[in-house]
Amino acid sequence: MSSLEEPLSFDKLPSMSTMDRIQRFSSGACRPRDDVGMGHRWIEGRDCTTSNSCIDDDKSFAKESFPWRRHTRKLSEGEHMFRNISFAGRTSTVSGTLRESKSFKEQKYSTFSNENGTSHISNKISKGIPKFVKIVEVGPRDGLQNEKNIVPTSVKVELIQRLVSSGLPVVEATSFVSPKWVPQLADAKDVMDAVNTLDGARLPVLTPNLKGFQAAVSAGAKEVAIFASASESFSLSNINCTIEESLLRYRVVATAAKEHSVPVRGYVSCVVGCPVEGPVLPSKVAYVVKELYDMGCFEISLGDTIGIGTPGSVVPMLEAVMAVVPADKLAVHFHDTYGQALANILVSLQMGISIVDSSIAGLGGCPYAKGASGNVATEDVVYMLNGLGVHTNVDLGKLIAAGDFISKHLGRPNGSKAAVALNRRITADASKI
Repeated sequence: MSSLEEPLSFDKLPSMSTMDRIQRFSSGACRPRDDVGMGHRWIEGRDCTTSNSCIDDDKSFAKESFPWRRHTRKLSEGEHMFRNISFAGRTSTVSGTLRESKSFKEQKYSTFSNENGTSHISNKISKGIPKFVKIVEVGPRDGLQNEKNIVPTSVKVELIQRLVSSGLPVVEATSFVSPKWVPQLADAKDVMDAVNTLDGARLPVLTPNLKGFQAAVSAGAKEVAIFASASESFSLSNINCTIEESLLRYRVVATAAKEHSVPVRGYVSCVVGCPVEGPVLPSKVAYVVKELYDMGCFEISLGDTIGIGTPGSVVPMLEAVMAVVPADKLAVHFHDTYGQALANILVSLQMGISIVDSSIAGLGGCPYAKGASGNVATEDVVYMLNGLGVHTNVDLGKLIAAGDFISKHLGRPNGSKAAVALNRRITADASKI
């Protein structure tokens, strides 16, 4: 995420040595107490003893402090799971097994199997997982903003068209930021002019302040997004202001949006860890999320900006946030830096989250979070959800084609493991014809 103001570089902020960073992010590291806090303190930190062990004396990380309900999916006895999977314009229903086709044209995809072709989602892993998950595609904005080379407007437009055609309900199109700081998205108006007539999907845009909001509305944007951080240091480096200053700025945007009847989505970055401060307390995340919710954001996305999170850190963060904002107003946004994104998404679904941000071909990162790799690949998310019997209304074949399209243009392999593996199968089968 970027801004209209010049961001501070990380070399101006205090840094951690490699060993210090590992220690602070390790599961055995002690979390400092948040005695100062921000606003009301929903969760406090831990006390540390001289033996470097942690004592949960305030019990604030216990489940009882932040109860959450699982929305269990119940299947009738004998219910069969079927998936509609398409590729290269062909669609078929596949029941319970991963079909190995005899020819290239017969290639079909399904991501679950058992002996008799049926699947019952009745085990502990799938309890609480929603029947439908809305996927918010952020590749055209969050993905392409991090590219070194400028992607032509025509390529961006075709990518958005392909993503909408795949059935994705929300595709974040671009960002109305200063081209001085994010030249990759300097063509925001031209992109919106080309995609405004697309039907079948919402096309929100990022607006860092009132000036950006006004430019977006003038370009025909019907939905906007604002972004704050749960880390003070990251807020300063990313948008050149403190958390409180950013919230004041966004209240102005939210007010203007209400006057124009434009829905506003909120983003919160660094929800489990910051590249400068280390672990971020769940209480700080909950505070920022509640502020965005109170100012009118219809949905708030929780971003693990540097991909440092694991289920062990994601769960207490979600418990804190869900204690102050309803689960159906929350989305999760995981980067896959440490290969934890799918595991974090799964545990989020088990806790009642039903909205997931992802990026085609795993594009993305963050210009102001050094070392943060791309977002979780949309293809990988859809593949996993198909295997869980969760509906997305997304055509995996068309999705893979869109990822291959942009990856080819960027001159690098597709960042989706599922796409690479499935394409490899197709190539192998084609060679047998």
